[in-house]
Amino acid sequence: MPEKTIETLEHDLKTEHALYLRALADFDNYRRRMDRERGELGQEAVREFMAGLLDVIDDLERFLESVGEEASQFIDGVRVVRQKLLALLERQGAHPFQSVGEPFDPKLHEVAATVPSSDKAPLGTVVRELRRGYKFRDDLLRPARVVVAA
Repeated sequence: MPEKTIETLEHDLKTEHALYLRALADFDNYRRRMDRERGELGQEAVREFMAGLLDVIDDLERFLESVGEEASQFIDGVRVVRQKLLALLERQGAHPFQSVGEPFDPKLHEVAATVPSSDKAPLGTVVRELRRGYKFRDDLLRPARVVVAA
């Protein structure tokens, strides 16, 4: 009878040990998944914040286009603020991409209008950028709004 008890206890111990190892592995997987999700949530928050900054930069650029080469302390201050915002985005991994002269790419561009194609602008080429597009690292942050030769 004592042999049976020892065998039973050894079996129970092995079973409990296997359950312990499984729980340990499950917890490790849970911890890694939570770390990954936390990182993804942080990246999404950064993307949303940067997208809001892009609207502000667009407004500053429209203002600077309207004043042209005009100079004053106020206008120069606006130029400095725009440059600082662009530098901030660049440090975080966001950067504008070139659209004018490039072939239309629906993954990168939104068509706002079309114009007749010509020798200078072959069919399907972006001829004007109405709103600059940005990438965040290698992902699209915001598509460019463009005019395409059709």
